[in-house]
Amino acid sequence: MAENKTNSQVSLGSGSKDPIILVQSVPFAGHTIPLLQIAEYLVQRGFDLYYLGGSEWQQSIEATGAKFIPYLGLSNTYLREWMPRHGFGTGINIVSSIHRLLAAVLPSQLSSTRNALALIREKEPDREVIVVSEIAASGGVAPFRLGSPLPAGYSKLPKTLGISIIPPWWTSVDYVDFWIDTPFNPDQDPKINRLIAKLAREGILKESWERFNLALESLSAFTPLESLFGEHAKKIDHVVWDMYFACHDKTLQMCIPSLEYPRSDWPANFGFGGTLPPKAWRKPDFVFPEWFSRVQENSAKDVTSASRKKIVAIAQGTLAIDWENVLIPTIQGLAHRDDVLIVAILCVKGATLGDRLPIPVPANTIVVDYFPYDAVIEHADVFVSNGSYGVLSHCVAHGVPMVVSGYTEDKGTLGMRVEYAGFAINLGVEQQTPEAFEKGVNTVLTNPKFKTRAMELREEAEKFDALGTVERELRALF
Repeated sequence: MAENKTNSQVSLGSGSKDPIILVQSVPFAGHTIPLLQIAEYLVQRGFDLYYLGGSEWQQSIEATGAKFIPYLGLSNTYLREWMPRHGFGTGINIVSSIHRLLAAVLPSQLSSTRNALALIREKEPDREVIVVSEIAASGGVAPFRLGSPLPAGYSKLPKTLGISIIPPWWTSVDYVDFWIDTPFNPDQDPKINRLIAKLAREGILKESWERFNLALESLSAFTPLESLFGEHAKKIDHVVWDMYFACHDKTLQMCIPSLEYPRSDWPANFGFGGTLPPKAWRKPDFVFPEWFSRVQENSAKDVTSASRKKIVAIAQGTLAIDWENVLIPTIQGLAHRDDVLIVAILCVKGATLGDRLPIPVPANTIVVDYFPYDAVIEHADVFVSNGSYGVLSHCVAHGVPMVVSGYTEDKGTLGMRVEYAGFAINLGVEQQTPEAFEKGVNTVLTNPKFKTRAMELREEAEKFDALGTVERELRALF
């Protein structure tokens, strides 16, 4: 029944002879929003797009000009059904939890991509197809590489372009990162990294490796998983999520090189895609709220004026929204400062802090439920966050330094990366106190090296031209 419903939601083909693009992304906001930006750009560049995504994103997907196809089964519902039961945990449990989720959604991801490709072939029988897959959605690609039957109407798998908007899923002899906040040491002996990877494969990740191989067999993907890693599999023990990085004809890591640790053994299909630019967020009917005039009036003042306050923006994203971790202690730590103006974004429509803030909302603080990041960041002097690839991209695009402190999902390892890049202070998880946040913010505001470095990264990102890079790599697959 789901497939019949899907058929009714996809419009007829356009008749063009250029390749059709199938974009797919998992329904997490941080994974879908960047792909929406890419999809909109590709539509504007004249491509015909279909988009496989979560049903809750249908309106946003169709607004890009793409034709919407909903995920089937658990891939469409796991935010409501799987996450409340399992979550991701923290620390060393993160990687095993993510692998458990990847295994759970693998069958429905594959059936969803197979269904989408079959629908496109039915409606556009004379046109080639290229898949642009957000990296966590690659469960819809990897099994095909390992022998799972192709969709109806295909004699070979379409070319695929992977888009990684999370820290790279790649186990390297230079750095082993299982999202457990492992510091980067350029002088570390590769033998140590090989040992770490081996212990992980045979220990905490042994169950997920076995579970995944069984899942692949159930999908008639009988070619050994390790075949995706080629000769590199002889250098180090890989883990399951590496196959999502290696299964594409090309995989783009959506950041500039300065934001990632150097590796000597990236896979052959790897390339940097650049940091996505600011998105045109202001719609024609957008009306600024009354409180925003305080921000605009402050920015209009001369930078040397004693009355000009420093703008401190705070947000924790849409997933890890325990505001006691970052947002509330930052407000508390800066409450006495009359030289700053704080804009705290809760990232949940209709939300309020209520009595969770143990002090009255300070005079220097504006708390809003939901507001476009870029509207505030372009005025900000520092952005305080638990860290995410999306926030990282926003700040680099605007040349705004950061103070970060996070430990859920990929937040901890991202904090280490922004500190490595030189434009942020990483407080880690143990220092989430009002005093620590005030000290971090004050250090960024008073030491010009952070702003200087942020502007250097902004220039690097602009020269890289992320969207142009995606299009160029896509056309190279024609």
